[in-house]
Amino acid sequence: MTSVLDKAFAKATLLACKGYAPAFINNNANISLNSILSATYKKSLPKVEGNTDGFLNYTDLTVLYDADRKVPFFSAYNIDGGQRSIKVSRANKFRLDPRIDPSIQLNSAFYDLRTDITEFEIGHMAANNEMAWGVDAQLKAYQTFHFPNSVPQAENLNTGIWKTLETYIIDESATIESGKKICVFTGPLLLKTDPGYIKQPDFKIPLFFFKVIVFMSSKGLYSTAFMMSHEQRMKDQHMFATIAERGLTATADTTFKDFKYRKVFQVNVGYLEDISGMNFTWKGVKKVLLKNGAQIQEIAQIKDASDAQKHEDEMLRGAGSKLTKKYKLNITLP
Repeated sequence: MTSVLDKAFAKATLLACKGYAPAFINNNANISLNSILSATYKKSLPKVEGNTDGFLNYTDLTVLYDADRKVPFFSAYNIDGGQRSIKVSRANKFRLDPRIDPSIQLNSAFYDLRTDITEFEIGHMAANNEMAWGVDAQLKAYQTFHFPNSVPQAENLNTGIWKTLETYIIDESATIESGKKICVFTGPLLLKTDPGYIKQPDFKIPLFFFKVIVFMSSKGLYSTAFMMSHEQRMKDQHMFATIAERGLTATADTTFKDFKYRKVFQVNVGYLEDISGMNFTWKGVKKVLLKNGAQIQEIAQIKDASDAQKHEDEMLRGAGSKLTKKYKLNITLP
């Protein structure tokens, strides 16, 4: 009998996968993937066996992959918070996707180029615990362990607030009527200024990561975005190629200097669109706007009313006016 693990990675299973569902939240909302990438970006999509669009479909997950950079543009996935599984097992390792050329994928050997330090973690874009919902929770969790759904990251970057954003949005804003369903887009910010990796200078290290979450609130369908960085950790680990090796170094002062290592920031979707060159605008979806015209806002944990007073922004969902039973975040919601 075929195990769930073997089934999850079997080529026949992958070829039958339907991927991310655009109408997942409701049939009146088409949160399509087709217009996110520009025509120029689409030229970098790989040839995918079984998919003429160049999309890598898994179960409730689709990866749009940059074959030139060997990392995803983004992973798009559906989450039903009403069907979350308590616990799933992790796959024993990441695997190549058999539907695309192995030469355009990172592999285990890439992550072993430096033996003096553990320089990179294989960073999930759609994480295994995020995909652990529904009757096929374990299969979906296993399928996140494909290299095209990953980006080299500093150790422990996918922890803390970043790891729980989806759950927080579901718990705080998603409506019971919609089944607490959300659509998520997670990926690296791919910039021409990204520095080369010291051990493989032709590989450019993405320094920033984003999430766009589309959700239904009592006021309608909304989207909001988040960003974080591991640039400082990469500098501290001397990960960047020198000018002599590549002609590229990490810029000392960038547009993103306010993005401190491992700190999570809520950003305006329009801001992310401007710097990424991608389009996260859909008909019928309103974009959450940060207060006072701000473009970015650091997310902090709020545990009680006294703690909330330390922050200038109004605390939503009761924080700032009364004690809360659990940690809250100063996320702007509708």
